[in-house]
Amino acid sequence: MRKMFALLSLLVIASMALSACGGTAPTAAPSTGDTTTEATEAPSTDTGTDAPAAAEFKSADPSTLIVAESEVGIDTLDPALAYDTASAEIIQNTYETLVFYDGEATDKFVPMLAESWELSADGMTYTFKIRSGVKFHEGQDLTASDVAYSFQRGLLQGGTSSPQWLLAEPFFGVGVDDVSVVVDPEGTLYDDRELLSAFDSAAVVAACEKVKSAIVADDAAGTVTMTLAQPWGPFLPTIAQSWGAIMSQSWVVENGGWDGSCDTWQNFYGMASADNPFSGIVNGTGPFILEKFANGEEIILARNESYWAEPAKLERVILKQVPEWGTRFAMMQAGDADIATVPSANRSQMDELVGIYQEFDLAANTYGPLQEVCGYDDSALAAAKFTACAAGETGNNGQFLLRIGRPVLSMDVLLYNWNIATSEESPNPYIGSGALDGNGIPADFFSDVHIRKAFAYCFDFETLLSDVFSGEAVQSLQLPLAGMPGYFLDTPHYSFDTAQCEAEFKLADVDKDGIAAGDDPEGDVWTTGFRVQMGYNQGNPTRQTITEILSGSLASVNELFLVETLGLPWPAYLRAQRAKQLPLMTGGWLEDIHDPHNWYQPYTTGTYGGRQSLPDDVKAQFRDILERGVSETDPAARAEIYKEANTLYYDLAVGIPLEVATSHGFTQRWLQGVVLNPIFPGFYYYTMYKD
Repeated sequence: MRKMFALLSLLVIASMALSACGGTAPTAAPSTGDTTTEATEAPSTDTGTDAPAAAEFKSADPSTLIVAESEVGIDTLDPALAYDTASAEIIQNTYETLVFYDGEATDKFVPMLAESWELSADGMTYTFKIRSGVKFHEGQDLTASDVAYSFQRGLLQGGTSSPQWLLAEPFFGVGVDDVSVVVDPEGTLYDDRELLSAFDSAAVVAACEKVKSAIVADDAAGTVTMTLAQPWGPFLPTIAQSWGAIMSQSWVVENGGWDGSCDTWQNFYGMASADNPFSGIVNGTGPFILEKFANGEEIILARNESYWAEPAKLERVILKQVPEWGTRFAMMQAGDADIATVPSANRSQMDELVGIYQEFDLAANTYGPLQEVCGYDDSALAAAKFTACAAGETGNNGQFLLRIGRPVLSMDVLLYNWNIATSEESPNPYIGSGALDGNGIPADFFSDVHIRKAFAYCFDFETLLSDVFSGEAVQSLQLPLAGMPGYFLDTPHYSFDTAQCEAEFKLADVDKDGIAAGDDPEGDVWTTGFRVQMGYNQGNPTRQTITEILSGSLASVNELFLVETLGLPWPAYLRAQRAKQLPLMTGGWLEDIHDPHNWYQPYTTGTYGGRQSLPDDVKAQFRDILERGVSETDPAARAEIYKEANTLYYDLAVGIPLEVATSHGFTQRWLQGVVLNPIFPGFYYYTMYKD
């Protein structure tokens, strides 16, 4: 979800949140029996598919779930603004959406606050029937107007640091990723409330009226009608995430939020979390109430006894910040924590205490059966460490459950800046001399496709997978992930090939004299060499190693090729990206929805495409493909459309997909009812209970 993993490190995601990947437990609130045939019936919360825990594995306090985290850091609890997994996890357990994911499926949905829904024949108008008898935590009745207001407020609050681009595109069209572009199509108002407020008042009001006309409530009928700019295949998954959560309009207004008027919305545009009155308070309809919010210390969720469906099985969930791994490990050993953040470097300590495990079955796209551990070899990689018990054998009686091997829903991609920002007034420190003289690179160095391909062939994927991930990752072949339209095992991709790397460098024409570098008597990149800096955010060993692998490979091909690794504090790394100053970078993405549009858009026409300074004609080619792909509803037809995007991304070497890691997460054996859906931002506590 979340641009650049800003608030959760890849380490935390892989070791803690992804311990909830896979499985068969149901997810949505139970049906009240009044859903209609337009929507899939919500499943029961019966978790009978969970294997029973051994008798001796019992929690001393089954009413309270303890999660020991390395950091309890929440950016904001405003659903319209939250765009990090830590914040979204709390929102998902306290607020609710119109529809929700069905069990572990990433592409099936059940009613939640909507009893049912209908889609018009042209695929552009959704009508949601809002569930009656639902109350917010502070006692307000849920109305259709609350639903419409929540979506209107989110779109109008906008801002590029928020997830609202995911909703802006369906309502405004592909490429229109913020309401400010509706006000000024030239895109001069992004994230600038002052400029927006000073802009033509008629255009400001008209943008608000456009939003309101697209999302209309009928309280008498109990319906909300949403009219999209075009058919949008992944609309349901888009509104099933935390930014689709419903708030009480009266409560928002009472607490200093937008009053619903088109004359005032600009005063709330581009809201920052530090200034947002809803960053630390919650009033949702969900199964848990925010009882304590001590950011950086502890968060406590209490069971909502007045929940519209069956109340949760757990009375409380406590998220404790425990920075030291040794303390978290001791808590897990003593049974004082049910789940803990486990750094990858310390997994072996937990592995030795695993008593049962599940391996992910790629063919079935789910975890396999629970297996008792009868042997352990710490010299092996990943799941090979564990030997399952044969019939009649007794397991080792270890106290932890391990789930391992599921590809995560995130990826790292090597990105080139095609037109690096620099000027005499503000020289770029990352490109050396700024010229092709052996001591730098020109600003358009990566506009040469042969340079981009040469760098791609010079990346040693196997070293990355073995040295960084200890075999618990696979090479990425394309932007979409397995199970999506557009994912093909036979798609063309780059492999480590130093001979091909050399050949591409010799085909380049960086000095633009019409002569390939390998044949240029006046000298070019092959004989002159270059020096460039590749940045990474400090404290991210994966990205640091990526830069070192690339640097070493390039130097082995030509000693005149120098890539210097540069660690930057996160704020500086992010600023340099946004300013389009970084010549090379690793761009990570954790998907918001399990759909190819959520991968192609940021890496071509969206976030990273912008930071790479992709030319307008290249963006236009991708935009045409994306518009056709997102409008198509047939998965097979979508796959063929996105195959075009795969080919174009590869042919132009826009970026180089690197790796997809696999899960390796632990819980206590007494923890049951875990919803194992990889798209969730964290754990969904409603169905969980303890033996």
